[in-house]
Amino acid sequence: MHGSRFTKGVLVACGLLMMSAPALAQTELSGAYATRMYEDYIERGPGEFMGNFTGMPLTDEGRAKALLYTSNLPSIIERQCLAQSAGVIQYRPVGFRIWSELDEEGRVRAWVISGDNLRGDIRIWMDGRPHPSPNALHTEGGFATGKWEGDTLTARLTHLKTAWIRRGVGIPGSDQTTITMHLTRRENLLTLTTIQEDPYYLTEPHVVSRVWEWTPRAGDGDRPTCNTANEIPSIEDTGIVPHYLPGKNPEEDYMVRVFNLPKEAAMGYAKTLYPEYRKEIKGKYTPPATCSERAPGYCCGWIERQGLPGGAPGLTCNDGGFGALGPRGRAPAATPAAK
Repeated sequence: MHGSRFTKGVLVACGLLMMSAPALAQTELSGAYATRMYEDYIERGPGEFMGNFTGMPLTDEGRAKALLYTSNLPSIIERQCLAQSAGVIQYRPVGFRIWSELDEEGRVRAWVISGDNLRGDIRIWMDGRPHPSPNALHTEGGFATGKWEGDTLTARLTHLKTAWIRRGVGIPGSDQTTITMHLTRRENLLTLTTIQEDPYYLTEPHVVSRVWEWTPRAGDGDRPTCNTANEIPSIEDTGIVPHYLPGKNPEEDYMVRVFNLPKEAAMGYAKTLYPEYRKEIKGKYTPPATCSERAPGYCCGWIERQGLPGGAPGLTCNDGGFGALGPRGRAPAATPAAK
């Protein structure tokens, strides 16, 4: 009887110790990861079309600010090397490295996602330290704390700089943005899911999920120092800053002109994110009859990668004839005539 009670007591004590012990990493995340753009190529590659805010739950303020943007803006010298925020990792065509930092006892103190010439490192602290004061320094990588939830590393990022969210269209994120990040590795594939919230520019969370693949070559995430150059000679030394005045953006109706999409659907209203919205525009939307009627390449999104490493295996599509120019739109070299 006493032995039975003793055994039960030991089991209860062990159970309590297991519940109170910090969760240990279930997955090794260290390594180099390369992009695999089999989906979302436009967003991770050249960037979206101007005036395309689909999939973004923008506030009126966010929409107004985005419509002031011109693609020439990041080309001015003052902005060419302007570091971007942590969330832009989901919208760039480059890889990254992950490594761990250990404390004196060999435990993981932090996981680090490498930055590059336009994005700072994201250091995810695992030692239980609190987030700093809201008035503390905001950086490109922000301040992040993490914990393991099963085989998924979940991190919360605060103290980020203001930055564009989606490449190429000027959708803004404020310095009050917070990001919840989930990293899940399944064999060689790493899924990164981010949930971005912004009290000024988003009406509800913006959720993005992307996939990278572990690579032994390790060079995809390496980027040299950013150097500036005069990209727009016509405005050099003039003090002119490219921009559109409110209501003057000529690309505001781009998605209407090119894809027949109702303007509301392209302007980033939260209701357009959900399947039910299809019923609302059913009688208003007529898809382009053929791929060639769309902007060249959008229907397949692989102009620059067709037949090259990183392109989708066996992908062929009607790209409106643009693909005949070859990678990056260059005309193929002429074949010398036979003598």
